[in-house]
Amino acid sequence: MKKIFLLLLLIGYTATIGQAQQRKWEWTPKYAGDIHAGYGTTSKPNGANSYTGRALLGTLQGASLNDYLQVGIGVDAIMYTHYYKGQGLRFALTTYADFRGYYPVTEKFSPFIDLGLGAYVGLKPSGGSSFYCQFGPGIKYKKWFLSMGLQHIGKGKGSSTFYAATGFNF
Repeated sequence: MKKIFLLLLLIGYTATIGQAQQRKWEWTPKYAGDIHAGYGTTSKPNGANSYTGRALLGTLQGASLNDYLQVGIGVDAIMYTHYYKGQGLRFALTTYADFRGYYPVTEKFSPFIDLGLGAYVGLKPSGGSSFYCQFGPGIKYKKWFLSMGLQHIGKGKGSSTFYAATGFNF
């Protein structure tokens, strides 16, 4: 399944390369921020099977260095979509440094690769903290974006999961 996903991704990016415009690498830093919402599949953070997906709402604040590179700090509030009898809702928080490499095809459309590295913290019930990583492709059209890929939360088998998020850039 991963091989098919990567093959389709490669075919999609290859098709956009022919439409790309030649641009110069210019140093033009400016504020870049977004607000996003998404969903992740079942995971086992810190070895505890959550048996459920997770909804997230977050923000990313940083700088766009030019048309090709953006860096920032992200914070996502996570709510697990199911709860166990007597436990109530379960919440977590991720904080991470985020790096996005863009490939501007037109003034309005840019595919990108997203890499986020940071920490996952279980809030309710208290689940400790662990390493957090997300990596995947995305597309940006005007101020709207869609990102998807893999997230690694915790350790052990089942800690790498699929996610998808959409949002708006400021």
